[in-house]
Amino acid sequence: MSTLERAQPATGLLERLMEVVRPEFRGEEFYPPRDSRVFFQGECRIPSCERMLSYSVKQLCTAHYQRWVHSGRPDFEAWVPGEDAYHRHHRVIRGCAVTGCHRSMNGCSPRICTRHTELWQAAGAPDLDGWLATARYEPPPHGERDCVLPDCPWWTTGPGSVLCRRHYIRWRNNGHPELPDDQLIEWFERLELRRDPYIRFHDLGRQVRLEVQFGLQRRAEIGDRHTAPRTVTRALSWIRESGVHSLMDWDEKQWLEFCSATSHARATSRCPTPSSATPGSSCSGC
Repeated sequence: MSTLERAQPATGLLERLMEVVRPEFRGEEFYPPRDSRVFFQGECRIPSCERMLSYSVKQLCTAHYQRWVHSGRPDFEAWVPGEDAYHRHHRVIRGCAVTGCHRSMNGCSPRICTRHTELWQAAGAPDLDGWLATARYEPPPHGERDCVLPDCPWWTTGPGSVLCRRHYIRWRNNGHPELPDDQLIEWFERLELRRDPYIRFHDLGRQVRLEVQFGLQRRAEIGDRHTAPRTVTRALSWIRESGVHSLMDWDEKQWLEFCSATSHARATSRCPTPSSATPGSSCSGC
């Protein structure tokens, strides 16, 4: 029997958890590996989407399932190719159609950037193709600036901005944090990770967080039980509401009674218990 399989007293549990919980499980957020079949059940059925699924209806991510429902639940096999084409078109950040301009398109106007949208509108918003035939790019006095994201080929909207128009919109719509350039790049990398289901450990005490993280680590190691991030998130909401400092503060009966009394009582069999989430456990399911 290994050290982790032997029962351990609560005293010293925090120190033991700090020894055995690996770094990839210990952050504020846990992003499961995309190839994990413990936390995911494949990719969205829309080929260009590539979002991972922890739980799905018709093998669609939540966003595409909602789009299918809002479309009136059409014949599924006929709907998928059209939705894939739509998604491919809208996911690509395209450049301004004015020759020589390397700003990204304005999200509200077709084919041209914000600055050229203003010029086109000032000209009376004529036929766009005719206007483009005579439009000429003129560099501004302050020059141009590349988007700070390494893989983005577009210019920013001006010298005071570090992001192209489309990345600026994403930044604005996701909390617009004020960060230095290197941290902003990391923030966008995390934003991409959040396309897939993930788990947040905010507002949890140090020990109970490590206990849950150890449980996830064990699930990943053993690999025989699907563990949907949304199910873990529901369990974390119970733990926050309970106010406990450790899962071992309550026995299994107390956990079951507490969970059944909450508004999330549909899944009482999945409640966290001391036997399934601490290093003193002999339960192979954690």
